[in-house]
Amino acid sequence: MDTQIRFITTPTADSPGTTLVVLTPKKHYVFGQQSEGTQRALTQMGQRMTKVEDFFITGKMDWKNMGGTIGMLLTLADATASSFENSMEVYRKKLESNGGAAIPKPTRTTLNMYGPPNLKHMLGTCRRFIFRKGMPIRATEFSHAAPTQENNGDFPPTWKDEQLQVWALSVAPSEAPLDAEQEAALASRMADFEATENHFEDHQAPQNETPEERESRYDRIRTTVLKHMFDSHWSFDTLVERHISEVEMPTVMYIRDPATHQLDKYRGPLPGSGAPLPDIKVLTRTPWPAALVQSLPPSRPFENAVSYIIRTHPARGKFDTKRAKELGVAAGPDWGKLATGNSVTSSKGETITPDMVLGPDKPGQGVAILDVPSLGHLETLIRREEFNSLAVMDGIQACIWILGPGLSTHPILRSFTERFGKLKHVIASSDTSPNRLTFDSVAAQTTRLGQIDGERYHTPYHDNTPLSQATISGGSSQEAALPPNTIMAERGLQFRLMPKFEMGSEFIPALLDISKVQEETAPEIIELAKSAHDDIEQDKDALETWRHLLSRAETEVITLGTGSALPSKYRNVSATLVRVPGVGNYLFDCGENTLGQLQRVFTPEEMLEVIRNLRMIWISHLHADHHLGTASVIKTWYKVVHNSVPLPTPASLDSIQSNPSDYGLAVISHFGMQSWLKEYSAVEDFGYSRILPLVIDPVEPRTSSGSTLTLYSNKKLPPSRYKPDLGVTDIQACAVSHCFGAMAVSLTFPHKSSSSSRSASATAPLKISYSGDCRPSATFPLIGRDSTVLIHEATFDDELKGDAIAKKHSTTSEALGVGAQMGAKAVVLTHFSQRYQKIPVLQTVEGVEEEKKDEAEVEAEATVDDVSMEDAEDPTQTNPDIQPRPTPAAPKLPHQSSSSAPNENVIKVRSKDMKVAIAFDYMRVRIGDIAKLEKFNPALSKLLADDEEKEVGGAQGDGQGQGEGEGEVNANGKKTSPGGWGEGGNKKKKKSRRNN
Repeated sequence: MDTQIRFITTPTADSPGTTLVVLTPKKHYVFGQQSEGTQRALTQMGQRMTKVEDFFITGKMDWKNMGGTIGMLLTLADATASSFENSMEVYRKKLESNGGAAIPKPTRTTLNMYGPPNLKHMLGTCRRFIFRKGMPIRATEFSHAAPTQENNGDFPPTWKDEQLQVWALSVAPSEAPLDAEQEAALASRMADFEATENHFEDHQAPQNETPEERESRYDRIRTTVLKHMFDSHWSFDTLVERHISEVEMPTVMYIRDPATHQLDKYRGPLPGSGAPLPDIKVLTRTPWPAALVQSLPPSRPFENAVSYIIRTHPARGKFDTKRAKELGVAAGPDWGKLATGNSVTSSKGETITPDMVLGPDKPGQGVAILDVPSLGHLETLIRREEFNSLAVMDGIQACIWILGPGLSTHPILRSFTERFGKLKHVIASSDTSPNRLTFDSVAAQTTRLGQIDGERYHTPYHDNTPLSQATISGGSSQEAALPPNTIMAERGLQFRLMPKFEMGSEFIPALLDISKVQEETAPEIIELAKSAHDDIEQDKDALETWRHLLSRAETEVITLGTGSALPSKYRNVSATLVRVPGVGNYLFDCGENTLGQLQRVFTPEEMLEVIRNLRMIWISHLHADHHLGTASVIKTWYKVVHNSVPLPTPASLDSIQSNPSDYGLAVISHFGMQSWLKEYSAVEDFGYSRILPLVIDPVEPRTSSGSTLTLYSNKKLPPSRYKPDLGVTDIQACAVSHCFGAMAVSLTFPHKSSSSSRSASATAPLKISYSGDCRPSATFPLIGRDSTVLIHEATFDDELKGDAIAKKHSTTSEALGVGAQMGAKAVVLTHFSQRYQKIPVLQTVEGVEEEKKDEAEVEAEATVDDVSMEDAEDPTQTNPDIQPRPTPAAPKLPHQSSSSAPNENVIKVRSKDMKVAIAFDYMRVRIGDIAKLEKFNPALSKLLADDEEKEVGGAQGDGQGQGEGEGEVNANGKKTSPGGWGEGGNKKKKKSRRNN
């Protein structure tokens, strides 16, 4: 059976982990670390995931290893659910056409996760923002224990199926003393959990329970939570009748009209309001199951790191046709039976067994994948008994080492590689792996963008030389010295395990050739870019006049992720950094791999400054594409600013006022985000004790109330602390229509002290407004009035307004309309649908023409969505991933075009002083230069049109296809046959069902 193992990632700035896939004709498997960016790297490498059911996670349980898991699971859950629905539709049609004859019914795919302790706990902490139905997840944790040994002395595999055998090696550092203070705190939390938080009726603590029995019970609770998250039978449309006095608020209540039997919303006195209640029964939705889980059983960080030895099953020996004929077995079905291990009867009436016609079995072959975070783990790992067992190591041809810093040249490692000198040893480590580009497609596009606008775009920072990577966490730019008998891991490096072991390099992608990319840019694009620069020079007086309208014009906006829902080859998920000189840095949303994007925009030296001066992370809502990068950014800040030294207790108002230098980074969001950060801190010390976790209350529509900030410990932060603790003079948020807890925000900064003759107060203070994901809001323009810059989502093109309404997003015109209502000086458009790359043609209108609005614009202005009651009050919506049935898509609006170019859409800007920027990943623009960017739109439009042609007509597609085809494309653009060495993906991508 043809079996290969291929490197998908090696340690770099934006793919911090090492991930491998094992490919067999029937199934694929993922081994290694599931770091942030893994899903996108699979897309870049053209590796489909449709055959993957089993994930074997190596290393420790921390976000560095696991940060990409959640996004991957959500994508696979949607894909497998869609596949199951299609299979069921085919099944029903066959059942009807066959007249009820028995037909095998499709079964749901189960995703299996294997990894270190706390795997289930980490997944369970995400219950506030994950809800899937019909996608069972089975998680198995491997704890540190001696391997099981059979009577004959062999060590049976920990796991096996028809293709592979796997031995799991879970080790803890040789010196891992228990922290008495930590154990006492854990015992206290357990007591509190049992007393007030354990609402699982089937899992209450029995008397005289041993610690082992308690851990088993806690494991069952976590397993139950995972079932609620991924395999619930809950329905949004299920209503339960109860007396109004029994209803717990907040929730939406309905009453049934006795005459029409139609449901209407109940609008009378509410329980808890103090007003007399009517004697009636109402209907309410049942809370989705995970909403009832207020707390998980307490846990603590574990140091266990998991490695694996994997091997194929032995292959049957060669069939001896001559011997079969001699024994009286004629060619035909009997030969097939013998070849598959079944006995037959010969023409002489004798029983012929397989061993009589088959040669000796070919032993299985495999590799060891050894994840070693520290020297303590290495010392323990090499003492594992499996390495001395011939039954385990027979056929193992290579060791793949995933090493922590400083281990690649350690004498203990060298001794081990010498002991197993006949094996190939491959090392993946930031000490030896160069900081090469992982996402080649966007790097090439950004290089071309730099040819158009070299001030705003630069080729992502990287280094192709095998150096010890210089990072913000340390490391020096010195040539890496690999130990003897070892080779460096490379993305695309592949081993064929069966039928014959061999190493292949044909899938190692070529390094980005910047000069070649630039040479391939169409001359027409270069000419359009030159015209743009000429226009800027010609209009420099007008541009400078506009610049003087702004406060703090040197403030920089860096768009790190400008895509929606899923990361693609060209756009990562949501994140925007705003750098205010003299004040600090502010991160608006923090989607998966935001840290990696930062490390491609900035050099290591610049990154240190960016992280040191990071003052705030704003999370607009809990959809995964907006916040899964938060933990890694906090952890990096924690290391740089506080040397990873925790405080004994989280922040309090008193401690902030008395020792402000103990903190420095505020995370502001909805209560659910703060709950996740607090709960995840039980798994890993990522710096929670050092941050200011602030819950913001949105302003009440049509009232004069403002937003308030409250520490997660329920103490309000007084406005007098805003400037010293946050660097702002005001922060206001409003609820928006997208999902439960979604908010838009406006930050106002202090006036810049100036020695110039022009008073600092001559212009309005710097004000940054950020929409997150939303429909246009009536309240947002009010809190954002006189914004300097509005950063607004523009997920859909105007002609797809029906999709925008159904999915609670905004169109380009709607986003610009919000900016005009605010009186914003500039608008940065972001969060574009991954399926549409269009540059709108912006047409500023004023005077008489400003009063003439076409039908589409009138409709756009009328469509301002207030937050629905379901979004605001229904407890079923405490998970933002749950959505009511979408609004039916409206008819497409009339589309006005000024040219035949397919990428041009005319958008009217009804504010003469408002300038607009179309964002791409890695864009760096000072707000005073935003007025220049529209000059480049014709060149950008042509560039995207050319890229689209290459994607459609070129060999390699977007790598996220789900279908089968006649051939696959490898990383070099070579087409190969399906199922072989080149199994990748160049198929049309199916639409994601994720609610983002």
